[in-house]
Amino acid sequence: MNEPLPILRASATREAGLDATTLRRRTRLQGPGRLVRAGPNAFVDGAAWDAAGPRQRYVTRVYARLGRLGPRATASHDSAAAVHGLPALGGWSVPVHATVPESMYRGRTAELVLHTRPVSGAERVRVGDLAVTAVPRTVIDIAMSGDLRTGVVVADAALRNGTERDELWRAVHPSARGRARAAQVLDLADGRSGSPAESLARVVFRELGLPAPVLQQEFVVDGRRSAVDFWFPAEGVVVEIDGRAKYTQDRYLGGRSQIEVFLDEKRRHARLLTVPGVRTIIRLEWRDLFDLDALALRFRAAGLPCAIRPVRSARRTAVGGRR
Repeated sequence: MNEPLPILRASATREAGLDATTLRRRTRLQGPGRLVRAGPNAFVDGAAWDAAGPRQRYVTRVYARLGRLGPRATASHDSAAAVHGLPALGGWSVPVHATVPESMYRGRTAELVLHTRPVSGAERVRVGDLAVTAVPRTVIDIAMSGDLRTGVVVADAALRNGTERDELWRAVHPSARGRARAAQVLDLADGRSGSPAESLARVVFRELGLPAPVLQQEFVVDGRRSAVDFWFPAEGVVVEIDGRAKYTQDRYLGGRSQIEVFLDEKRRHARLLTVPGVRTIIRLEWRDLFDLDALALRFRAAGLPCAIRPVRSARRTAVGGRR
């Protein structure tokens, strides 16, 4: 959910006897009436906070912080991604990001990172009471400041949700620092990737030196169509990404039980192995994509050519700069 939780501020509730001291005191309560501090002078109901997911908690923190910074601040980078419903490769335990005029810049803190690359009117949208960088600008900001894996995961999601590739390219300012990384991300971005895990997998395949796979290849067996995540035709290898969502979320269950979904997946697996040219199927989980050495062994055993030394594109994101 991308909406924030209702935020209480002392300045708006003073007439009801809820001054800042009273609100802070209620953060120490247990049970009914407990508040959680979401930002400076910003509090939310404790039960609602406990029931919220990581993204909604983070979006609430974004609204809390930006409300304090004033109308000239624009939520950007990870914060804009959260509001727009774009994924986060590393989760939502990150600082709030805002782009502000140079005159408002100050050093970063553990909870707030400020950026100063100017945001034009066309690059800013309103989401409720919040000014947010538009999706193309958000994707490019993340591409320029993060690593290749993060950039591709976010860019794929934007394309998958309907953003045009030309819009993303137009958001790359020719003199911006990091434009070479942004171009690399956009060259790799592909909206056919069905999930963040599939997007990450494509970058990992590149790091391992694999040939470029065919995405969402369809096979027809006994009149049934089955699209696979990745198909390496020269080697006869199918790679599928298995996520927990397939077995737990209603949109994938389609009224079936988890056992029925598991059995259907086993039958589909068996059907795919009857397709001429399909030698083997490799099934990967999210955690497998972070162990390149073990992954390379599995791929070599299946006949996929891997580089002797993987090119590891993941790096620690530098978040303290004024870009």
